Amino acid sequence: MWNKKTGLLDLRFIKGKKGLPVSLKASNFDAQAELRDVGGFSDIQNQMPFYRESYMVTEKEEQEYANYQSAENSTMANQVLREISKKPMMLIEGARVVPERQIWQLLAPEDGIPRVKVTIGSSDYYIDYTSDNGAEHKTNHFVDISGSETDKWSASATATPLDDLIEERRTFAKKTGYSLTRFTMNTETWEMVLKAEDTKKQVLGITAYTGGIRLQQSQVTDYLRGYGIEIEIYDKLYIDPADNTTKYFIPTGIVSCTSAGVYLGDYVFGRTPEERSGSLTDGNLSIVETGVAVYTYATQHPINTHCIVSMIGLPTFEGMDSVVVMKVNA
Repeated sequence: MWNKKTGLLDLRFIKGKKGLPVSLKASNFDAQAELRDVGGFSDIQNQMPFYRESYMVTEKEEQEYANYQSAENSTMANQVLREISKKPMMLIEGARVVPERQIWQLLAPEDGIPRVKVTIGSSDYYIDYTSDNGAEHKTNHFVDISGSETDKWSASATATPLDDLIEERRTFAKKTGYSLTRFTMNTETWEMVLKAEDTKKQVLGITAYTGGIRLQQSQVTDYLRGYGIEIEIYDKLYIDPADNTTKYFIPTGIVSCTSAGVYLGDYVFGRTPEERSGSLTDGNLSIVETGVAVYTYATQHPINTHCIVSMIGLPTFEGMDSVVVMKVNA
């Protein structure tokens, strides 16, 4: 995905319909050509969410810095300045999390519905990318085996994860013409693949399996590569401010399957109030990461320096029809 910038609050994109080519029908000479229903397109429009937090440099922090400068203790003064500088950077790092989190909510939703969750205070609301709460989309783009006691991947004695991946790739290609090539999951999900008895039997062979030879990860990835499947392990984490817990961008038990050579979409930033009006005030405004506004200003009484980091943004998802989400464990 690429970053783009717009001055609007609304995100709008067109998602066409594509699948296997339908053979041209035969016709008589001198006959009127039959009109084919080639399918329409979806005009998806959402209001982009607004994110903003601030940090204040207190009078005490500024006084400590001034005291060390006065005492010509440059080492301590620099340490205080470094700690003060960390706070705005933490806000900028938090802003960087937002696009990635939104994108993975579309590529790896636990319920199979591509939508972005926004939490303001104690209230949640969703930005939908489908018109029917994902009902139609889930029929072809969501596979859920987590409810089966024998098929779920944590059931190492009976699960068949390699067959599940290979079969879904084959089935999806027959239905849509898209070739799923990249299967992305976190380490906890990948370990379920490695621990499955069926994985060991298929990759090692019965003789080596019964001989107790240890299975290596590279052997499994090479085996799947023979079926056109590339495994990507994605273990990045973030802290969810809604409950202050650490979470994977890709939840455990979810596999995100994407197709080769398909344009998925862009990330679009809007203009925040700080970007629109900040330059008209006494503060300083800078833009980082294409659309993250960093605005600093000072108050006269009490004498404080404030730093506000804000962004408006949402990903487009034109390529949603080329993606499959597999829920392999609850």
